Amino acid sequence: MNQRILHQFTEGIAVGDAISDQAFAIRTWLREAGFTSDIYATHIQAALSKEVRPAHTYQPSADERYVVYHHSIGSTVAEHLLRLPVRFVLIYHNVTPPAFVQAVDPKLARQLEYGLAQLEVLCPRTDLGLAVSPYNEADLRAAGFADTAILPIFLEERHYQTSNLPALTARLHDRHPLLLFVGRIAPNKRQEDLIKLLYYYRRIEPRATLALVGSQWLPAYVNWLKTLAQSLGLAEHLIFADHVTQAELVSYFRTADVYVSMSEHEGFGKPLIESMYLGLPVLAYATTGVPGTMGGTGVLFHEKNYEVLAEMVDMLIKDRALRARIIVRQQARAQMFLAPQVRQLWQRYLSCLA
Repeated sequence: MNQRILHQFTEGIAVGDAISDQAFAIRTWLREAGFTSDIYATHIQAALSKEVRPAHTYQPSADERYVVYHHSIGSTVAEHLLRLPVRFVLIYHNVTPPAFVQAVDPKLARQLEYGLAQLEVLCPRTDLGLAVSPYNEADLRAAGFADTAILPIFLEERHYQTSNLPALTARLHDRHPLLLFVGRIAPNKRQEDLIKLLYYYRRIEPRATLALVGSQWLPAYVNWLKTLAQSLGLAEHLIFADHVTQAELVSYFRTADVYVSMSEHEGFGKPLIESMYLGLPVLAYATTGVPGTMGGTGVLFHEKNYEVLAEMVDMLIKDRALRARIIVRQQARAQMFLAPQVRQLWQRYLSCLA
């Protein structure tokens, strides 16, 4: 690629967000390769205000042909870029189907609908569509994108080599067996189904606890989940951790007994590879991007039979031989998603652009 200026754009950016983490890593790669590269966004978390520029201030120089745009929602950033004489390297993180949130946040549902519609206008201006999973690549191809490839979400190993936080770890050890799910509290993640699973699993292990780690960005849904837990007598056995630091997140993964996902829409599912890397067995609903991310590892299921799944959770925790086999295969799979491997893919794709 002859161009030596390549900036990235995303609608929002925040600490600990998977898209944001990928954007910052790519910025490092570009700068180390000699590019001038910044990140632009519309919604910028205060903690990142010195690291990210407001998207509306961007105007390309005469030397710029391409921009890198991360797409996951209806975006004013895309609107701005489409008015400028640039072409796109699109990184597609998937758009959550609006039907999942229509009942709890109609405004968000409209923004998601717009995000899906924007793919149609982005397509002719995109020279390379990079999807974070095979599932997402299929969506791009269905939308008419011709030149596509996969650039997965990845892990920076140094971010997972921190020591456990003693106070948090001690509190969690008192709540075993501990089931874990990580992800924003949202209807497509189906946290209510995890609460139902906890209800059935506590028939086997009355001390069991479920930890839900993730930002509580839809208050109506969060309140409904808490009401459900209360009605099932589970309020004292449910941890809502909201947003946590990286050190806290690693402590949750290392302390939990099993990672369980009931999510019905995942473009990729970064917590799946975090679990695999950190040696936590995964039990996940086999839908959308999940099978592609797991790659034949972990334990996937196609029917939400809670009694059967509760027995499976118990096996994953107590059958040491089974648990060890699953962990070994998962950790081998996780090696594919480490930063050096994904960086090589990125460099290869970039070299193919004129």
